[in-house]
This record gives sequence, structure tokens and C-alpha cells, in this order.
Amino acid sequence: MDTETASAESETGEVSIEAEQPAEMAPAARPPFLPIPIRDQMLAYSHAITFEQLIDEPSQYAELCRLRYTETRLTASCQALMARYSETLHILALVTEEDPDTLAVVPVIARVVNACSRLDLRILTEEGDLTPLQILAPELDVRRILDEWDLPQFLIFDEEWELQAQWGPRPGAAEEPLEAWLARHPEFEASADDESPSGQARYAALTSTLIYEMRVWYNSGLDVACQEEFCELLETLQADDDGAEQE
Repeated sequence: MDTETASAESETGEVSIEAEQPAEMAPAARPPFLPIPIRDQMLAYSHAITFEQLIDEPSQYAELCRLRYTETRLTASCQALMARYSETLHILALVTEEDPDTLAVVPVIARVVNACSRLDLRILTEEGDLTPLQILAPELDVRRILDEWDLPQFLIFDEEWELQAQWGPRPGAAEEPLEAWLARHPEFEASADDESPSGQARYAALTSTLIYEMRVWYNSGLDVACQEEFCELLETLQADDDGAEQE
């Protein structure tokens, strides 16, 4: 079989000789790209998106999140806590896109987190890649929790990536108005499982109505309740750590 030798001349004038290949044979195909598995916790965490990346997306969902963020004002007590907060915490939010609770609550938590340099927030959607969650919290059965948890849920990790607390899906003060709304609209939950075009159209219309009403509730006081409940949890974590150091 005829062969040919490939050669290349470098800038210095030297000639490099590559391995001889049969002239009539095509070069072997490269193996498909195999991504390196995510194993490091920080790498896994950074694989989730930031709130800023979320609201930069060209969608109505992102626009509503951006609007809710601009509507949120931190209380004086929350600002004071964030100014003196000394714990480094990584917060991972597991959310459902276009969900009324997600749109109401996540922007409030993002506003709190952005007021403190010791805190950061990343977001995973249940519809997306949940590998970061599996790596950060291997003790959790991801398939089971997606069936059991009401989203959004906020998982709070310390500097050593130990899970310290979990909060969600909404402040306790939001339960009563939500239950009253669901009692007035029993078709909301029924239409969620209706795959027919009419059922999905009805569910979309009711979801839009609930999103609007939740905005009213939160702008009328639940934003404050959400901040206070979440900040109380953060303050407890700091107190626990201070107590452990003294021991």
C-alpha cells in the first residue's frame, strides 16, 4: 500500500515529521466530547444561575421577576442585620418557572442577599439540570423531593458546604390569603393536571390572576413578612455559630 509522509516546517526552519499515515485512509474520527463530571461543591454551585442572569432572560417570567425586585424595599431592621452580618452563606434556590410563589418570593430573597456581601444566591429550576443539587446535598433523594416539596425552597450552606437550614416556599403570613384564594378557585388545582388545550388555557388564565393578586398581597405587607422570617432564620444561624465558637 502506498504511503505518504506529512511534514511541516516551523518558523525556526526545523522540520517536524508527523506519524506516517496510509495515503488512502481517512484519519480516525475523534471520540465525542466527554464533559468532566462536576464534583467540587463550589463548581457545582456556580453551575446554577444567578438572579441577575435569570432576570436578563428575554421572557415574561424574567420581566415579572425584575418588576417584583424593583417593587421590594428592605426594612430598616433587615438592612441593619445585613450590614453587620458576619457569616458566609451560600443559598441555593430550587424553583419552578412561572410559578406564582417563585415570582413573589425569589425577588424578595434576592434583594435581601444583595444587601450583604457575605451572602450569595444561585437558582436551579426543577425543569433543568439538577446535578448541582445532587452534589451539594447528596443525602437528598432528588426524585422524591420534587414530588414532595412545595417550591421555591432555599437551601442554605455554610463555608464548608454543610447544609445548615432550609426555608420555603413562602412566609407563614401568606398561607391564609393563599388558602382563601384557592377555596374561591377550586378549579385551579384541578386544571393543573388537565392536559387538554382548554384545561391548560384555563390553568394559564388562573395562574396569571394569582400572580397579580400575589403582587398585591406582597406589596401590601407580605414583602415585609417574607424579609422578617428569612432574616430571623439568618440571625439564628449566626447566633448558633457564635455560640459554637464560644464553646
